[in-house]
Amino acid sequence: MTPIPFKAVAVDMDGTFEDDNKQFDHYRFEQVLTKLREQKVHFIVSSGRPLSRLRQDFFEFLDGIDIIADNGSILTKDNQVIARHVFTYKTGIKLINFIQTNYPQIEIVASGLDSAYLNKRASTNFKKLMHFFYPNIDEIANLLDLPTSDSLTKLTLSCSSELANEIEKKFNADNTERIHCTTSGFDNIDIMPVNVNKGQGIKFFLRYFGIKPEELIAFGDGMNDKEMIELAGYSYAMANGDKRLKKIAKFEAPSNNEMGVLQVLEKYLG
Repeated sequence: MTPIPFKAVAVDMDGTFEDDNKQFDHYRFEQVLTKLREQKVHFIVSSGRPLSRLRQDFFEFLDGIDIIADNGSILTKDNQVIARHVFTYKTGIKLINFIQTNYPQIEIVASGLDSAYLNKRASTNFKKLMHFFYPNIDEIANLLDLPTSDSLTKLTLSCSSELANEIEKKFNADNTERIHCTTSGFDNIDIMPVNVNKGQGIKFFLRYFGIKPEELIAFGDGMNDKEMIELAGYSYAMANGDKRLKKIAKFEAPSNNEMGVLQVLEKYLG
């Protein structure tokens, strides 16, 4: 068997590994994953989706993949959480209150380690979308009453990137525990602790496995994939991806609706 030039694969989900119907070819992936494992190549799912959703997406493969969930907030190996980056409870509540007070038009999901939390008064469309991505969601009367027993990994907001940038700038001006906004991967905005992103999650795994960045192949479609695409020795933007990301990536993969990630990996694997 001819050795392949990378030792780790990192893939985004929405718009990258899955098609527009939120599906991927399980049989083809099983064949690819088997060949990768034969060559001791690690497969890392790196997504803005919460861990609960990704565990459902890959339920039959959990013992053969690694996961970066919530855009870098939670990392798992062998289906066990090995690293987490969360807000302090005080800052999480302060951030929710800041948004609800100054931007009441914005709808919010608060993602915790145990559950996700959504206001009961949220719009029907927002609830429908969030219930798909957060299968363990709880609807509560007031997000300021989040249980103290849970830890807040991120907020997902229904707002534009311009408004998110304004929120980040204003909140950081008055708070020592700073925040960072990025696209969620499903047309919303994620807010996380500063310096938490997919690239940092990938770096953690590369150190953990003793792999160099030039030995990483990564696939993405949006600007929340920017850091991991910049990091990878073999970087692919999807044909359907953001034009800004295509300028950063070294290569272009076929679209997500053509199972572009699997196509590229199959060519490497022969």
